[in-house]
Amino acid sequence: MKEHLTHEFNVVIVGKGNAALCAALAAKEQGVKVAMLEAASEDEHGGNSRFAGGVMRFAYASLEDLRRVTDISDEEAANSDFGTNTREEYLDVLYRLTSYRTDPDLSEILVNSSLDTMAWLRSKGARFILNHGRQSGMVNGKRKYFGNMPIEVNGGGAGLVQYLDAAVRKAGIEVFYDARATSLIYDDERVSGVRAQLKGKPAEFRAMSVVLACGGFEANPEMRTRYLGPGWELAKVRGSRFNVGDGLRMALDIGAAATPPAGTATRRSSATSMSATSSRSTATSSACSSMRKASASWTKAGTSTRLPTPSTAAKC
Repeated sequence: MKEHLTHEFNVVIVGKGNAALCAALAAKEQGVKVAMLEAASEDEHGGNSRFAGGVMRFAYASLEDLRRVTDISDEEAANSDFGTNTREEYLDVLYRLTSYRTDPDLSEILVNSSLDTMAWLRSKGARFILNHGRQSGMVNGKRKYFGNMPIEVNGGGAGLVQYLDAAVRKAGIEVFYDARATSLIYDDERVSGVRAQLKGKPAEFRAMSVVLACGGFEANPEMRTRYLGPGWELAKVRGSRFNVGDGLRMALDIGAAATPPAGTATRRSSATSMSATSSRSTATSSACSSMRKASASWTKAGTSTRLPTPSTAAKC
């Protein structure tokens, strides 16, 4: 039997893209010891977030809201039409585009927390700029922003990963590269860690809480064919080659439902929604639900603090 190297943490985050980085930083704010497991090398870290354009959609109703996210001069404000993306407008678009099959509770969290999340990201060092390139144009002497997305990350998705990676380093969060998670440590009652291959050798990462933030299965031809249908094995992957469905498989292996319970609103995967940055099967929400139920509370000085979970810690 191979000897396992064992590491002890309070929270283990599987993945190192935008969601994983945000989850790690949010957990660290609770004062816990956090580790991140990244299947890629340091040169290729960042998941599909590295390949994203960096345009950010969030709820805003005024110039003051936008100024919480980025600096806007009085001259820029006077010569711009930023429009609005109020919470009501945001939810209306979300429900319309998903034909009301999106999870209502998660939708409320996404929309209602989005502005605060953008301000939080800025506080972590992320730099945002006005979106002059793809979502705006000059109309009647003013710069008009289209699509309710007037702000983008400086440097795109790769820039966001760089900013958050710097924040993770500053926070003292330990990152393990070339660490592919293989299974959850589960005793039929709770998850207590993750087994992984660390630079080709077996290792165990024990923790009171585990967050799966390691993307979908778009780089796995077999899973694409199984869950999306024949022909999807031929699709070209333009994102990370490391997103092969490990998190979904591990969750399913311990009993996560492959489909949500009857009566649960869901968004169906389809050819129109499939991309390098959003190829999730309906098992995704179930896997997150399973991990929420498996998460434990962390006790410090007699105070029970709810640890971040996939729905609350992945801030963006």
